[in-house]
Formats: sequence, C-alpha cells, structure tokens
Amino acid sequence: MNKLFDANLIYEEGTKAMKGSRFKYKTQLYEMTQLLQTAKIQDDLMHGKYKPAAGVKFPINERGHSRYITSNIMRDKAVNHLLCDEVISPSIHKYLAYTNSASQKGKGVSFHRRHFEEDLHHYYMKNGSNDGWVLFVDFSGYYGNIRHAPILTTLDYFIRREQDPDVADVAMELIGDIFRTFETDVSRFSAEEIAEMYHGKVDPMMNRFADPKLLTGEKMLRKGVDIGNQISQDVGIVHPYRIDNYISIVMDCRFFGRYTDDTYVISDSKELLKNVLNGVKQIAETYGIIINEKKTRICKLSGFYRHLQIGYSLTSTGRVIRKINPKSVTRERRKLKAYKRLLDAGLISYKDVENSFKSWMGGNWKRMSRQQISSMSLLYYQLFKRRITWKKGHGRLRWLMGQPWRDSASTVTTSSARGSSQMQISRENSSM
Repeated sequence: MNKLFDANLIYEEGTKAMKGSRFKYKTQLYEMTQLLQTAKIQDDLMHGKYKPAAGVKFPINERGHSRYITSNIMRDKAVNHLLCDEVISPSIHKYLAYTNSASQKGKGVSFHRRHFEEDLHHYYMKNGSNDGWVLFVDFSGYYGNIRHAPILTTLDYFIRREQDPDVADVAMELIGDIFRTFETDVSRFSAEEIAEMYHGKVDPMMNRFADPKLLTGEKMLRKGVDIGNQISQDVGIVHPYRIDNYISIVMDCRFFGRYTDDTYVISDSKELLKNVLNGVKQIAETYGIIINEKKTRICKLSGFYRHLQIGYSLTSTGRVIRKINPKSVTRERRKLKAYKRLLDAGLISYKDVENSFKSWMGGNWKRMSRQQISSMSLLYYQLFKRRITWKKGHGRLRWLMGQPWRDSASTVTTSSARGSSQMQISRENSSM
C-alpha cells in the first residue's frame, strides 16, 4: 500500500500535529474525533478528493518588519506532517550540507552558533593567527519571494529519486495543491507590473489594505511560501542547496555554514571571498533568490561583527569573544515595561510574564555581562516587586541574578560598619 494512504501513519502524524496546542478549542475538537478524521483523510487521499484550505493569515511585527503568519486547520496540519515526515524530509536530508542548520532534527540556532564558533577556532588552529576574513550573505525577503516553479522542480527531482513512483505521484500532486494556497491575488495589477514582481522583491502583505472587490482571482502570483506551514520549512532549507554546494565543493571552502537565509564563509583570502560572492549572486539570480546588499558584507576576523543577533570577535590569542546585541537587551526592557502595563490592566497573568522573561534570560545570559544581568534583574524587581522563582537547575544564573541584592546588602553592612567606626573615633576625640 502507498504509505500516504496508511491510516496508522495518518493517525500518528495527526497526534504529532496536536503537540503544543492541546489547549486550543479546535485541537481538542480534532482530538475528540481523531479516528473519524483519520478515516476521512485516508478516504480523501485515496480518491484524490483532498484539497488543503488556505489557512488563516494574521500579521505580526517583529523588529520593525511586518509579515503574515499562517495558521492551518488541524486536518491540513496532519497531512503536512505526513508529507514532511514520510516523504519530503527523508528525500532531501542526505543531499543537504551538514552545516545547513535550520529546521532539522538535532540542529537549530544553537547548533549553528556553536558550529560558527568552532569554525573560528579551527581557522585559528590552522593558520596560527586571526588574520583573515569572513563573508556574510543574507537573502532579502526570503520566504515571501521563493518562486514556485524552481522549487517545485527541485522537490520533484529529489522525491522521485528517493521514493516509489506511486508515492512520488501522490506527494507531488498534494504539494502542488498546497502551493496553490501560497499564491497571491494580483488581479489589480497590470501584466507589466506582475512581470516585474517575478524579477524583483515583493511584499507578501501588499493586499492587506486592498479593496476586496479588486481581488477577483483572475491573476495569481506564483511566488512566496507561507510562514507557519511545515512544508515551508523544508522548502526554506533545500531551495538554496546549489549555493551550499558551490561554496563547499566548487570553491572548496571548509569553513562555512547556513541558517535558512543567513550564510557565512571564512577564509584567509579576501579575493577568494569576493569570487565566492560573485558566484553566489549568479546562482541566486538564476533561481530568483534576492541578495540583501546592505547586510551582505566581508569583515575582518579580528574586528567585531554580528551573526544571528550575536556579536563575535576572534582575538590574536585564538579566543572567541561573544556579546549579545545591545538592541536585544533594549527590546526586552521595553517588553517588560509593556508587560507591566498589560498586567495592571488585567490583560495578562504574572505567570506568563515570568515565563517569558525566564525564557529570554535562559537563552541569552551566557552572552551577557554581569552588569547587564544585574540591571535586568533589578528592573524586573522594580516593575513587578517579585524575584524570579526557579524550580530546578540554572544554579549560576540564579546566583548572578541574586547578586544585586547581595551587593546592596554588603553595601549597607559596609556603610554601617564605617559609620560605627567614625562614631567611635569621634567619641575618643571628645574624651581627649
């Protein structure tokens, strides 16, 4: 039997889709009827009647950039899990570079940062100095500007190479239906404007305030994938695989890595990195990937540079210095003050505030100075009149966050002792 029609797999993938959102009403409703839903999905897949819904798009603003996040219904989430876990991910995994770090089991942003630091250390051990260069390449509007035709061709090639023909046929038909939900209505634009959109950068939110009467569905832009859809994660990691192969195989660069749309290459030759960048630009233009010229740069290893919101520098002794981006600390301070206003208005619970701050602090404290940790801890106490409670672990972080109170206590004790000694001296002087 075609594994995409296996009821056991559909049920298991539906169970995975419910993780992390069991508190939601629609998830609970799906769980109550999961066996019935599984049978319905199986029947629709076997008879070619399954059609994915477009999903609900809601805007968010992150660091000044607005974008849509898509939330799919539970039925579509189960099918997406089935496609990704059983077909797409196994088909593309062995063709990806080891240093391609995003959206894969056992990898992530921590893996990428650790590998970047290891490459800096390995470069120093190989060359004996910090004289060298690092190239950072950034893709602009990455997910919102992925052309459908090239990526569908790429997925078709890998899936048919690794899967049985009947599985590949059903999978590509489903993927095609899902990509049709990614299309953007551009009926209100002329043919010349639409042609320009395929060659330039487009804003996925361009229809946010458009008149619904102008969106007739006559013209659709086949470009961009939805953030929030699981298939988009696999698309994001495999689409630039030719760029990874060019850097590692053609140009023979040992020290490189990519996290979705952020790539770094380390070399002792600035000219080599310029040639690498030129080759990357040619491949990117061929497949519709837009290079962000403002963020793409070549830096000295001995200087100070930022990668994935962390500042780095390689010293003359081989030490790698890591510093958190000060803007991240500023954003968190503003967020805490906003939480205070929401808490006073009764729109958020203290538990949610504490969990949010603990999550941020737990992920960033190792790259913060003691002064930064102390100031954040004091600000939290001044706003909420409580100290963070920890259940287990975080021993050193707990100690560092407790230092402001210890320092203030020691200051009070020292001041009291100094005052007592001054009073004793004054008494002795008066008796004389």
